[in-house]
Amino acid sequence: MFLAIKEMLHEKLRYSLIVVLIFLVSYLLIILTGLATGLANLNKAAINEWNASSIVLNSDSEGRLQQSFLSQDEVASLPNNGTRISQYSTLVKSENGLKENAQLVALDSKSFIFKNLKITSGSKNIRNNAGVVSDKFKSDGFKIGDYLLVANSSLRIKITGFTPRATLSALPVVYISPDTIQSLNKGVTNAVVFKNTLNNSKIPKGTDQLSIDSFINKLPGYSAQQLTFNFMIGFLYIIILIVISIFLYILTVQKLPNLGVLKAQGVSTQYLVLSTLFQSFIMSVIGVIIAIILAEITAITLPSEVPIVIDKSNIIVTGIGIIVMSLLGALIPIRQIAKVDPYKIIGG
Repeated sequence: MFLAIKEMLHEKLRYSLIVVLIFLVSYLLIILTGLATGLANLNKAAINEWNASSIVLNSDSEGRLQQSFLSQDEVASLPNNGTRISQYSTLVKSENGLKENAQLVALDSKSFIFKNLKITSGSKNIRNNAGVVSDKFKSDGFKIGDYLLVANSSLRIKITGFTPRATLSALPVVYISPDTIQSLNKGVTNAVVFKNTLNNSKIPKGTDQLSIDSFINKLPGYSAQQLTFNFMIGFLYIIILIVISIFLYILTVQKLPNLGVLKAQGVSTQYLVLSTLFQSFIMSVIGVIIAIILAEITAITLPSEVPIVIDKSNIIVTGIGIIVMSLLGALIPIRQIAKVDPYKIIGG
């Protein structure tokens, strides 16, 4: 597309301004997408690591783990291949004064969830008041062998190992044994997690089976948070569409006399239309590439407390979305090109 490139090089300032606008909106879009992904992972990372398909909770809990309490009869009625989960939210601190809000999650050491846990350092041991804790404790200064003192309790949990991607409802998880949590919640089972989906006939009365995806969507604040980010992201796509449309429309109106001359010289409408689309494509690609580079640098330089995740899939989807919206934005000025009458332009 010689004509398109030649025009862009001739009108560097005008087209550079459009590229800058596309870059700024694209950068904001990538950062928001990264934040949405990062916050979502903070809420559900531990659940994803369970590699489970379904979870059974009390019918009155509205899908919330903290509000679910299963009786011994209900648990006994379920198949024995599930993992019993007991959960307790609390503040823990070390003997040297480090503090952390945490989710204590009790499960059997022979359960499939515990077997699936990966260890980055230390050992996988939860016996005798020991615990495997989230890597976040390590980044906050806790070490293997430290004792976690549970608030409003005499319980002391010894850190034996660190596990990655272990956060639940934005809090780091401490995996312990059912015996350890006994003094905190009197041995209550909050839920039973299964690798597969159970037949409805195996679900006891007074309990509900949820898919893991449904359970995640019912985590406190998760759906509202994701809807808010999705709304902002969608609005930014519309902004890109409007920006491209307005700027290309203005540029097209300003060069109508030139387009009329080109048509009079035999240049086809199709060629002029493709030139405009090519310009829109080039500007969006340049803006997206610069935005991706700066977003990656931003993600690296931001402190670890900022939950931003910029992965390849998000970048590809976002980049393609921006380019598509830019091409759609070029459709309005294309109509002006198609309606140009060379005789009227030259005669006028």
